[in-house]
Amino acid sequence: MSVYDSIIIGGGPAGLSAMLYLGRALTNSLLIEKKGAGGQMMSTDTVENYLGFPEEISSFELVAKMQQHAEKFSKNEIVYDEVIKIENIKEKIKKVITADGKTYETKTIILAMGGFAKKLGTKGEDTFSAKGVSYCATCDGAFYRNKTVAVVGGGNSAFDEAYFLTRFVNKIYLVHRRKEFRAEPINVKHLTDTGKVEYVLDSVIDEICGDSKVTSIKIKNVADGSIHEQALDGVFIFVGQEPATHFLKDTGIELKESGHIVTNMSTMETNIEGVFACGDSVFKPIRQVANAVGEGAVAAVSATNYLNKA
Repeated sequence: MSVYDSIIIGGGPAGLSAMLYLGRALTNSLLIEKKGAGGQMMSTDTVENYLGFPEEISSFELVAKMQQHAEKFSKNEIVYDEVIKIENIKEKIKKVITADGKTYETKTIILAMGGFAKKLGTKGEDTFSAKGVSYCATCDGAFYRNKTVAVVGGGNSAFDEAYFLTRFVNKIYLVHRRKEFRAEPINVKHLTDTGKVEYVLDSVIDEICGDSKVTSIKIKNVADGSIHEQALDGVFIFVGQEPATHFLKDTGIELKESGHIVTNMSTMETNIEGVFACGDSVFKPIRQVANAVGEGAVAAVSATNYLNKA
């Protein structure tokens, strides 16, 4: 069994950036991706704030360009499989084990798993999952042509996804627990200007109701406790992400209570020598494609420096 110089876990923008830089350093490395390149970026329709693309670009096209660029300068391999365990993580030769029963040995690891949609935890959410409850407008928006839906959340993701939904739906109730939004003002303006949104502020969804599919939601005002029921056809939930770090809990890697990985932000190294992390699984205040790409570059350069000193 050959020993890799580095294994990247995750093929989103951070992982692809790391692959590019490891390739340019002429390392023998491997990228393992669970589903497909792009990560969480693939759950949105377009990207309009990535430098170098003044006109908005589809997430699919941007990911394709990223992967093509990474592969151009790299002979390093991409394997589609799920990493379920890391062994000997504190040793010089570490073992990465996948769901397919494969074991890969490596001198360094770059963790770039990203995250997955966080659930509301409200009554009816699990019951109506895929029956009117969705976490991906790009995936499911076309099913709601000329319908009425709710979007839950107040950040950029909620507004980006709601804006995409305006292509199909007649009306959106955007439910947010506060009066102020975390989203950038330009995103709020884009959605408001469509004329298809009604903001329901200081409110949460108390229950998602229906029979064989969603037919209504009960909305609770957090200020006065009042509850009213709103008829609609679907609920799209965008209330943040949870990091995909569940398989790291017994490794000794320092994690925040939220599950995010603690790193030295100047080198992207974790508390374990030879293990680096980047992208949305890292503990940080901002999660954008731009800083994920930068962190991937830093992690790869740091891993290369580590290899050169070993």
